[in-house]
Amino acid sequence: MAEKKKKASTKKATPKKVAKPKAKPKAVPKGPSKATLASSLKEKGIPLPVSGEASDMEHRLKHWKSGMGYMVRLHRNAGGRFKDHPLSLLDSPRKALYWLPDSEMADKILATRRVVIVGRVSEPSSNMIVIDVPSDYDTRFA
Repeated sequence: MAEKKKKASTKKATPKKVAKPKAKPKAVPKGPSKATLASSLKEKGIPLPVSGEASDMEHRLKHWKSGMGYMVRLHRNAGGRFKDHPLSLLDSPRKALYWLPDSEMADKILATRRVVIVGRVSEPSSNMIVIDVPSDYDTRFA
């Protein structure tokens, strides 16, 4: 019997086009998460802000050194000489008891020697006036 040979097809086999997956836009990092900020605050011994917002946590992490703040009273009136100084934030009556967080701002206020350090505590009591580092501290008192 005569064997029939199959003719090779003249059509070239074209590979099937595979759809490439679309490139996903890379997520832009928004910054550290609240959990990361909270854990780093706890490591330093800094209390969490009451508001619980990430911006407040970042602000405390940037400006506060530790959780132990200063209890101070004004010894002498600030006067006009310290109008562009963090000491101008202490504007209540002279006998008032203030709580300042351990920060560069507190160091500047203490360096004036116009306040008396009463003690150091981690959290202010209800009769203290809390003076936190202002959000515009870098621009206002630079």
